[in-house]
Amino acid sequence: MILNFDTMAKKIVIETHSAEETIKLGKKLAKHLKPGIILILAGELGAGKTTLIKGIAMGLGVSKVIRSPSFTLVKEYPEKKFYHLDLYRITLDEFLQAGFEQYLSKENICAIEWGEKLKGLKIKNYMEIQIKMKKGDTRVIDFVPHGNYAPGH
Repeated sequence: MILNFDTMAKKIVIETHSAEETIKLGKKLAKHLKPGIILILAGELGAGKTTLIKGIAMGLGVSKVIRSPSFTLVKEYPEKKFYHLDLYRITLDEFLQAGFEQYLSKENICAIEWGEKLKGLKIKNYMEIQIKMKKGDTRVIDFVPHGNYAPGH
């Protein structure tokens, strides 16, 4: 698995063949993340969004067990300024009414499952991560930077 986010211009596509490989990919990505980045993860149920985020959190040094915040909506890891949101059960209006946009600050790294629901917000700099399931445990993961975001810069 070759991954070079430092020279990423438009899009990188990576295929993983197990949950372990997806976690390893997340750890590699974490090395390139800077405060202020928003990771917008999309993919069907069971695609591997939480698995990739587990790797990212581990790569950032989070030692707690990472689980999807499907029912709690947000998992906070303030010691690492890392926040994991899951918007599956809420709308954009509910996101705003709950004040969740506070997590989208220049000091934090924010990973948002079902983040495509934020399309109505004017987020300029973010990394879109689309995960597609293939046969078995194989996943195709597209990384697309938006705005002035270039990982590691």
